[in-house]
Amino acid sequence: MFPRRQHRNLLLLIVSFPLFFGRANLSPPSQAFTPLKICELQGYSFSSPYTGQSVRAYGVVFADLDDTSRRGFYIQHENCDHSANTSDGIFVYLGERTDVVSVGDLAQVDGVVEEYYGRTEIVAAPQNVLVLSHNHPLPAPQELTPPFADNSARYYFETLEGMHVQLSSGRVIGPTDSDDRTWLARLDSGVERVFPDDPLGNGEVICVDDNGLYEIAPEATVGDTITSFTGVVDYRLGIYCVELLSPPQVITGTGPASQTLVSPPVLTIATFNLANLFDTLDDPTTEDQVLTHAEYQRRLYKRALTIHEALGEPTLIAVQEVENQEVLRALIEDPDVIRADYGFIWQNSPDARGLDVALLYRTDQVLILGYQARQGCTSLVDGLGPDGNGDPVNPQNALTCDLNQDGILDGNRLFSRPPIVAHVRADIPSSSDQQRIEIDLWLIVNHWKSKVEDTPFVQYTLPRRIEQALFVAGLVEEINAAYPNPNLLILGDLNDLPDSQPIAELLHLGLENLTWRTPRPYRYSYIYQGVSQVMDYAFWLPKTDLIPLEIVPIHINADFPYALTSDGTTLHRSSDHDPLLLNLVSIPHRIYLPLTVR
Repeated sequence: MFPRRQHRNLLLLIVSFPLFFGRANLSPPSQAFTPLKICELQGYSFSSPYTGQSVRAYGVVFADLDDTSRRGFYIQHENCDHSANTSDGIFVYLGERTDVVSVGDLAQVDGVVEEYYGRTEIVAAPQNVLVLSHNHPLPAPQELTPPFADNSARYYFETLEGMHVQLSSGRVIGPTDSDDRTWLARLDSGVERVFPDDPLGNGEVICVDDNGLYEIAPEATVGDTITSFTGVVDYRLGIYCVELLSPPQVITGTGPASQTLVSPPVLTIATFNLANLFDTLDDPTTEDQVLTHAEYQRRLYKRALTIHEALGEPTLIAVQEVENQEVLRALIEDPDVIRADYGFIWQNSPDARGLDVALLYRTDQVLILGYQARQGCTSLVDGLGPDGNGDPVNPQNALTCDLNQDGILDGNRLFSRPPIVAHVRADIPSSSDQQRIEIDLWLIVNHWKSKVEDTPFVQYTLPRRIEQALFVAGLVEEINAAYPNPNLLILGDLNDLPDSQPIAELLHLGLENLTWRTPRPYRYSYIYQGVSQVMDYAFWLPKTDLIPLEIVPIHINADFPYALTSDGTTLHRSSDHDPLLLNLVSIPHRIYLPLTVR
């Protein structure tokens, strides 16, 4: 509501709207432009019923961005139809930077209604914007109270698209990301973290970006509080975000809660996505990123610091997203950071960007008995994989492999980053005495297809991940057949949620998803648009002589703002994924009590 002293001005504004439609002396009505209210233009659905039509609309300017890169401004007709199911505001796009209006102006806009990637807007030439009067009270900002249910929340934000809004206080549930978006939940909602399987939904997540007049500074970490800001609801790239119109206050929190291993480490194994660990050289055969020398050294240092300080230099580390063996060697051979002697196994992959998987191992504890990268062949025509055209909408896949072993190429390679299957022997302390024992262990290191090509409506990448899961399940069965009762771990970035079909394919084998041993508040390794989720996994084939004691996600990355990636003094944000650390213990002897039957 407006302050009491502004009631008279508000009344004049409401009365004046219909007068402007009929006052020829102000702006003679053009036959080309149909006068319509903003709420009529917005309509009751996700797109305007007047798309493509020339219209004339009136509203008070409450966000003046016409001389910024946005090249436009927002107008609102407050209480346009007294309905909460239509928006009273809209963006006016001018197409050029020019100072046409000011905040508080009542503007007449002649233009064409368009849906710009889902955002309803009026496209108008600057000369078709007429300022009718100045110094009007601004429409009262509406407090954001999104519902939890996803579909209801999407409709809720659509009814506020282009309108003046505010948030009294919000808790950061997703850090400021690479697109300068920060993700909040109302402080009074009691929500401290959002998970994909929350029974009420994830609709309460509020996105705030820096495309308005202000930005969140300093960039926010999960657990911070953002208070007292106004903004406008915008829709870009499939996301409703609030563009700031007043400076927010950032209250720094204590940071995310973390866990450590409780039991004394015996055999420690980690999985760690190294996040675009490229080198300084251009590989003409791939679409690799070429780093400066300073950037390369910074990335190496942050990841090495993570291995040393956060992971404690574990016995084995499954890694993803490393460019080549020279980068691996540079990572592990810096004696100023990593104290242990590591070796690695690696094979070049057909990944378009040149990123591979590998296994690091401590040479004082592990003997490599054998390893192999295993590639699959699929009949999928999805435009994905190393032989796809990269376009799942109009997919093509080159024939590069033989599906049925008849000598005819009739399939394409399944993996851009084939899994590495490693057979190792670890020398570890026994849990029952002071002696050391040798344990044979199989590891399958993975990095499955990402969801980058998916849309909110079509999961283009899912069929390929399902086949990748089935292929890895076949590897497990193969190892089981050749080596009865093996100790086996599946590790890596599987790019899907625990309740997804690809993950279900592994569970069907009787494998245990060890990530479920982590208490729910800590059970995540990645945050996407404010939702904390599991993307990195450790699966275990239950056996009797080697037992996983603990699995701990090391929360040093996902909760922290993207800006820290360029901070070479901290291990925080060494990746966009949190590493997982697994502690296993050997129990070589078991005592069975006699069964007494009465």
